[in-house]
Amino acid sequence: MSHVRAFSRLATALAGAGLLASCQAPRNLQNIPGNPLQSRATNFQRFSTDDATAQGGAARTGFENFTVVNTTQGQTWPRMELLRTNGLPTTRMPQRGRQQAPDVVNCFGQDRPPSTDVCLHDAGSPDSLRHEVPVLLIHGANMNATSNWAAPPFTRQKTGLMQHLRAQGYRVFAVSFADKHDDNFVWVNQIHNAIERIRQITGAQAVDTVAHSKGGFALRMYTSNIMGPGMQRPYQKHVRKAIFVGTPHRGIDYTFRNSVVHWALLPAGDDPVKYAPVAWDKTLLFGAWKDTREESFMGPYFKGQSQMMARWDKEYPINPTNPDWYTTYNGGQGFVSHSPGIDAVIQSGGDIVGQLKQSPVESGIQVALLAGKRANMEGLLNESSGPSDGIVFVKSASAAQDLTAGGARLLDSKVLDLHHLGLVAEPEALAWIDAQLSR
Repeated sequence: MSHVRAFSRLATALAGAGLLASCQAPRNLQNIPGNPLQSRATNFQRFSTDDATAQGGAARTGFENFTVVNTTQGQTWPRMELLRTNGLPTTRMPQRGRQQAPDVVNCFGQDRPPSTDVCLHDAGSPDSLRHEVPVLLIHGANMNATSNWAAPPFTRQKTGLMQHLRAQGYRVFAVSFADKHDDNFVWVNQIHNAIERIRQITGAQAVDTVAHSKGGFALRMYTSNIMGPGMQRPYQKHVRKAIFVGTPHRGIDYTFRNSVVHWALLPAGDDPVKYAPVAWDKTLLFGAWKDTREESFMGPYFKGQSQMMARWDKEYPINPTNPDWYTTYNGGQGFVSHSPGIDAVIQSGGDIVGQLKQSPVESGIQVALLAGKRANMEGLLNESSGPSDGIVFVKSASAAQDLTAGGARLLDSKVLDLHHLGLVAEPEALAWIDAQLSR
């Protein structure tokens, strides 16, 4: 593999890793009005539709009335609904982060949808319905419902968890978020609304959830009652089980500890596979200093990523052969970069990881955790400072005690010999998830 190709594969893997980190033209069927939910929050912060610099702080999410804007049909998902929550921010991704899967673009009606929108995918009724509780699949960063759950990348498998569960008799749904790295409070709101819509469609009292990576982080916030600005009351959830797959419950510091990855992500350009945040806000590129704040964790597009940051350097030391390793992690001016440091990013994101450590999952919810210990994703600079799935440390993904301290029942906590993306694709992982749902 050539040097250029290796970096290309590395960037692609990062884009599909679900933290840094990815359907044929369907026809319009009908407009179906959604039953509105009672609003529980007011005083939302309004944002400009296209000017991402206006994003500011965390979204002031609550449970605004959502509507079903339209319904479309695709090849991977027989039915897709566009849900819109008008109280959410109307921000959009930059061009390089645009949606490209045809079914997803058709569902949203555009390739850069606003954060008000989420696509709810419906796999349809199985040939034999053997499980009464429907399942909602929640994808990670830079992914969508198809790439995460139906046609996973970086694996030899041709199908994913959606097809596996449907064959086992589950009614399966999934979401595609409008913004691939959005504020997790926005994703929390969209998860809530997707669950309520599934209950409307199926008549079920509760929904089981399976979430990967950043999607798992948002689900953890939801099930642990981490509330955003302007919210006054805990979430009124209808979740029976929460299955977390490759989820950084105690955070992640991958980009800060592996600063060499910046050479794959910069310059950003118009390449969607490089749509991932960097730690450096100023970078020496081709002999000249460039302002790279917009591409960084402190920029306007990666609020959801900054919310997942946490220090791991006391547990696993930083490799000093990385460029500007000390200033990248701790902040300051280096030889080829300037970084605000991970502490500043944690503060800007509201230290959500710190809140989660003190906020167990609600006692009525059953939880299960799946982690990977094989750091061997091809073309990716895999995390090797400590046991990991290539992106998330095993100790972060397996922090069961943080979830169950409030009385939530732990179904199982498993570590498989798989990498970050294999956790949602390989047969042993799919079988484990099925086992937790069917218990």
